[in-house]
Amino acid sequence: MNNYEIVYIIHPALQEGRLIDIKSKIHEKITSFKGKILYDDSWGKKKLAYAIDKQKYGTYLFCQFLLEGKDVQAINTDCELNSNILRHLITRIDSSQILDEKDKKEVKKETNKKEASIEVVKEKEEVSEVVEEEKEEVSEVVEEEKEEVSEVVEEEKEEVSEEVEEEKEEVSEEVEEEKEEVDDTIDSENDNKETQEENSEEK
Repeated sequence: MNNYEIVYIIHPALQEGRLIDIKSKIHEKITSFKGKILYDDSWGKKKLAYAIDKQKYGTYLFCQFLLEGKDVQAINTDCELNSNILRHLITRIDSSQILDEKDKKEVKKETNKKEASIEVVKEKEEVSEVVEEEKEEVSEVVEEEKEEVSEVVEEEKEEVSEEVEEEKEEVSEEVEEEKEEVDDTIDSENDNKETQEENSEEK
C-alpha cells in the first residue's frame, strides 16, 4: 500500500452536519478498499483565489490515508461525482510526511500551497477545454474552406470543359470547311482535265 493525501474544497453553504457526512463517506470508501485513515483535519472556510461554480469561498478538508494505488481512482471518481465538492486533489506522499495532532498548526501554514495546487489543476483543465474548442472551430473553418474550394474547382472544371467543347466544335467546323474547299478544288481540276481531253480528241 501507498501513502496519499487529499485536499478537497466543500461548498461553503453546507452546514457542519453535511460536511461530516461528506468526510465520512470518503473515509468509508477508503476503508472499504481495506485502506486506513492516518490523519484528517479541517482547515475551515477560506476565500478562493477565483470563483469556482460562482462560489467565492470554500471549506477546506484535508486527509492522509493508506491505500492500494489501483483503488485511488475510485476515490477520485467519487469526489468528481459529488456536486458539493468544488475541487479536490489527491497526491502520493512519503511515509515521512504523515502528520499527527502535533502537526496541525504546521499544516495550516501549508494551506495556501495546497490551494495553489488545486487551482493550477483547475486552470489546466480550463486551458485544455479552451484549446479543444479552438481546435474544433479551426476544424470547422478548414472543412468549410475545403468545401468552398471544391465548389470553385468544380465550377472551373465545368467552364474549362465547356470551353474545350466549344473549341472542338469550332475546329471541327474549320476542318469540315477545309475539306469542302479541297473537294471543290479537286472537282474543279477534274473538270478542267476532262475539258482538255475533249478538246484534244476533237483536234
